[in-house]
Amino acid sequence: MPKTVSTTPQLYWLAPDGQENFFPLASSEILIGRKGDADIVLNNQHISRHHAKIVKAPEGFFLQDLASTHGTFVNDERIESHVLRHGDKICLGKDKIEMHYFVGEIKMSKGSKADTTQIFEKSLIDLGVVLPSTTSDLEKISCILDFQYQWEQLFTPNAAFQKILESALKISGAERGFILVREGQSFGYAAGMDGQGRNLSPFHFKTSRTVVDDAVEKSSPVFMVEGLDNKYKEQASIVAMNLRAIACIPLMGIPSQADSPSILGILYLDSTKKMHSLSGLDQKIITKLAVEAGNVLERVEMIKSIEQRKKLEQELTLAEETQRSLLPQSIPQVKNLNIHAFSKPTRYVGGDFYDFVQLETGELFGVLADVSGKGISASLLSSMLLGCLQMQLRGGVAVDEALNRLNRFLCEKSSASRFVTMFLFTLDSNGGGRFISAGHNPSYVFRAAASEIEELNSNNMIVGAFAFASFQSARLEMNKGDVLVAYSDGLTEAENPQGEMLGEERVKKVIQAEAPSGSERLEQKLLETIQNFTAGRSQTDDITIMIVERV
Repeated sequence: MPKTVSTTPQLYWLAPDGQENFFPLASSEILIGRKGDADIVLNNQHISRHHAKIVKAPEGFFLQDLASTHGTFVNDERIESHVLRHGDKICLGKDKIEMHYFVGEIKMSKGSKADTTQIFEKSLIDLGVVLPSTTSDLEKISCILDFQYQWEQLFTPNAAFQKILESALKISGAERGFILVREGQSFGYAAGMDGQGRNLSPFHFKTSRTVVDDAVEKSSPVFMVEGLDNKYKEQASIVAMNLRAIACIPLMGIPSQADSPSILGILYLDSTKKMHSLSGLDQKIITKLAVEAGNVLERVEMIKSIEQRKKLEQELTLAEETQRSLLPQSIPQVKNLNIHAFSKPTRYVGGDFYDFVQLETGELFGVLADVSGKGISASLLSSMLLGCLQMQLRGGVAVDEALNRLNRFLCEKSSASRFVTMFLFTLDSNGGGRFISAGHNPSYVFRAAASEIEELNSNNMIVGAFAFASFQSARLEMNKGDVLVAYSDGLTEAENPQGEMLGEERVKKVIQAEAPSGSERLEQKLLETIQNFTAGRSQTDDITIMIVERV
């Protein structure tokens, strides 16, 4: 009975160095280009970064040119979109990098010549060898194709390692196989398997380090067959293990643009008897397998990187949601006071928060705080601190004592690296109240009568750093037309494209010029100042502003 190996549609091409490439069209979209994020990377200056793509559709696979500079051609005709058919010749760019699209089956009958495609016949002729057993050699090529078909599903390192070793041992006839992966500047054990498919633990991991070092240094395969060759025969490890054959092949990553490919790992095979398969065609087959294995490891690393990025994005999303929940849903309406606030979180998600609460006494309580650190931990700490403050103040605890209690709690429960700067105040409808600046940057009151700015500073320590700290409030008086402005350091430290910070002086100039026109106008002008100054440069810290006007 003939043995049939079913093949999915795939691309075949020869690299400039003569290296064969087979790429199964196993996904719905395949990007071809010079840039490193392409599925098929072609390092040629006349290939566009994103040159073309192949898209799966009900009608078949479409080849689409992506507005490339030097064009995409099918059967010598330039195309924008083309339904691929078996045997189509694809040429890309000015240098006409040639690929072939084929669909079909490779049929192999034991004892008879295989009915294979012209592409495979040409591939075998190019290798320049006489096949001692046609069926055996085609089965080895089939082994590579099987590996190619499955590589899209090898999402974990262990699965990839197992498949690489299975294929390599089958092709080579070796007794043992190991995968080594990079560990800093060296390579260490990742997986092992014997010729019967049994896993080999790190305990069995004994190899010739000289052969491994040579393969790494040259970035090319090292084969030792037909007994010991002259270069290695004096090596103690080879003699001690009675090794008769060794194959050591670097697993190279996919190069990006002008970069040289990096060594992601090592495929190491050895045997105490001659590995009959490692000669002529078979060395090229196993080297081809190593190329495919390197591509798989590159994809595994990419998937791991994507998973890590997704995890970070999920954490940032949770942090953003937590931070948004801290901001008041509405601003309380207090007689004789106009209240405005603004907060712009960055993609790094810091620990800024603000809040306004109207107490049972009728007073307005306001807080603006900046928690050290970023991410979900800073957001959760902000949430806890705000809850503690609100609970105490709603219970009638004075601002001074509430902050003293909060400081002791934070020192006991949080790490030494976590602290908070805060500006807190209370204000009644007549403009009288108290404030505390706990290690926070300066807050200001624009005095309408004198048309000048007064800096508020009560010389208190940061919260959460020292359990012995004692916080004292100071008197706050606001007359008609006066405007209170508090902000986080993200405002003054906002940077323009040249790296210059906005600074306190620019902020004070805006307050001086715009506060006489009221709190709403001042908020608008501060936001315009930030936008114009930063000129689109992304910021690394949250920007929070609080404005209260006595009317």
